[in-house]
Amino acid sequence: MTTAADPKPAEADDVARMWDVMENERTVFLITQNGAGPHARPMWAIVRKDEGCIWFLTDKATAKDDEIEKDGRCALVFTNGGSTHLAVTGSATIVDDRRVIKDLWTIPAKAFFPDGPEDTAIVAIRVAPVIAELWDGPSAPIALVQMAAALVTGKSAADMGRNVEARLD
Repeated sequence: MTTAADPKPAEADDVARMWDVMENERTVFLITQNGAGPHARPMWAIVRKDEGCIWFLTDKATAKDDEIEKDGRCALVFTNGGSTHLAVTGSATIVDDRRVIKDLWTIPAKAFFPDGPEDTAIVAIRVAPVIAELWDGPSAPIALVQMAAALVTGKSAADMGRNVEARLD
């Protein structure tokens, strides 16, 4: 049985919208697996749509690389803090290659790694997305009006915007 909360299959425009969200919402939660279960933390995404992947730069002294080496399954959560949310599941790998790190280097990375891309503590995380689910709803003021209308009319506010799912691999 399908409910309003179940995602619809994505169309080509929806997949393009998913990549657009990834490219524009650079702060993302990276969720890896550790012995106790999921481990989430905010990261700065470097989205390479043409490569079909999302990259991150991190310090190899953190738990992320160990967790990914043990179990590459991961999830990413992109949100604009308002009406757009994107969850991506995929496979992560660690890449310890100075050429790749130099290619991924951004000005925001310098805030975390002042010694630059030659810093041997830096490794890259490559995420190959497999499945993405997008919730694209109305702006906060419109959503509040729709919820208020649902309360007054007794009808559900569950269908507020689009919810689509797509394979990205």
